[in-house]
Parts: sequence; structure tokens; C-alpha cells
Amino acid sequence: MASKKYSWVVVGLLFVVALLNYMDRQMIATMRPSMQIDIVELKQATNYGYLMAVFLWVYGSVSSFSGLIADRINRKGLIIGSLFVWSMVTFAMGFATNFNALYWLRAIMGLSEALYIPAGLSLIADYHSDKTRSLAVGLHMSGIYIGQALGGFGATVAKLYSWQYTFMFFGGFGMLYAVVLIVFLQDRIKRNLPKNAQKGYQSVFTSVSSLLSSFSFWIIILYFAVPSFPGWAIKNWAPTLIANKLHIDMSLAGPLTTISISMSSICGVIIGGYFSDTWV
Repeated sequence: MASKKYSWVVVGLLFVVALLNYMDRQMIATMRPSMQIDIVELKQATNYGYLMAVFLWVYGSVSSFSGLIADRINRKGLIIGSLFVWSMVTFAMGFATNFNALYWLRAIMGLSEALYIPAGLSLIADYHSDKTRSLAVGLHMSGIYIGQALGGFGATVAKLYSWQYTFMFFGGFGMLYAVVLIVFLQDRIKRNLPKNAQKGYQSVFTSVSSLLSSFSFWIIILYFAVPSFPGWAIKNWAPTLIANKLHIDMSLAGPLTTISISMSSICGVIIGGYFSDTWV
């Protein structure tokens, strides 16, 4: 049985992964002014919108079956592989010289990042009992919001150095952190599957049918989808709106926007996790 200390070590290790997962995708939302100097297509808001949208379309599509993958292969390997690929893509974005290159790199990022969350949450759930599971998930979620907040500093770093350096630095850090996970992260065998469960298509069919027939599953889907519509629009466009309307530099508008949104979210997930474990 895993020690209680290591159960929280897992949360700490994956906290950083969640942070990088959202920081790497968020940085570009604040670096448009710097990037459009070298990639003129980004001066058009529609092209910038395409760049943000392709990530979400791919991310959403892959997320629909990434949980099936996480249930059937080694989650440690999936987490490390996902982290390394999206970090490598982030690094490669620093070398992009045209819109098409950025577009396809964002698509690949959406694919690789979508594979992480189901595997990460599943691993945390395995290491924690009902008494600590929600708080552990909440702390992990706080990494997501800190990543969003730090993503706002992308414009600040880009102004001090360059947008290319920003992508390369954080992408390189993510690839190095994948090595840390190879050493310290351990998967845990749980697999509380029925004895008659079979691998392959029948097992996949059984899993999907079980979910789709659950009323609670659809309620949770609705609960996550409704706030996501305005949520992603705000995350992607608020820095630009604030910078334009208040006539301030993006290096300041980016952090102001992302920090104000993310800090309140952090309070919510930690408080919610605590009450979920202790109340209902």
C-alpha cells in the first residue's frame, strides 16, 4: 500500500505538470503584439482566432477518447509522453516563421495536452481515499489556475527578451521536467475491473455504454460545458481587450487579466475540495 506521504508527493509532481499544461497554452494569448511583428498574419484578429480555436477543437475531440487510453495503458508513460510532446511543441513554436507552422503546432499541442488530464486525475484518485481525494484533486486543479496566471507573464518575458525565447525557455523546462517524472513518479495498479471484463472492443463498448447511460454523467458534462463557453473566450481574448480598452501595454495587461481570474478559481477549488471530502 502506498505511503500517505507519497500520495501527496504524486499530487505535488502532477501539480507542476498541470501548471505547465495550462501555462504553455495560455502564453500565446498575451504574446500576439510581439509575435505579429514577425508573423504579420497575426495582425488579423480572424487569424489569431483560428490559432486559438484549432487548439480547442483538437483538444476537445481527443479528450472524448483520451480517458479510454488512460484506462488501458501505463499512466506514468502516458503522462510523461504527453508532457514531453507538448513541451517539445512549445519549444518548436519559438522557431516558427509563418502562420501555418504555428497553426499545425497548436493542433499537435491540443492532441498531446488532451491526453494528460484523464491520466493525471485517475492516478491521483488511485492514491487517495475518500477522505482526501477531493482535496487532492483540488490542489492539482490549483496548478491549472496558477499555470493560467503565469501564462499572462508570457508578454512580459517576450518584452524583456523575445517571444521566441519565451517559447523555447518554457518548452525546454517542460522537457527537462519529464526526466524528473521518469525518476520519481510511480504508477499504481488499481484496475477494479469486473472479472468478466474483456480487453479490446467489447471492453471499450462496455465502458462507453456505461457512461452514456448514466444520467449523472450527462449532468456533469453539462456542468463543465456551460461555463466553458464564456470561460475560454475570456481566457483567450480578455488580455487583448484589457490592453486595448485601458490603453496599457500587454506586458502589464496580460498578468493583470490572468491573475485576477485564476486566483479566485484557486480559492474555489481548494475550498470546494475540502468541503467535498468532509461534507458530501
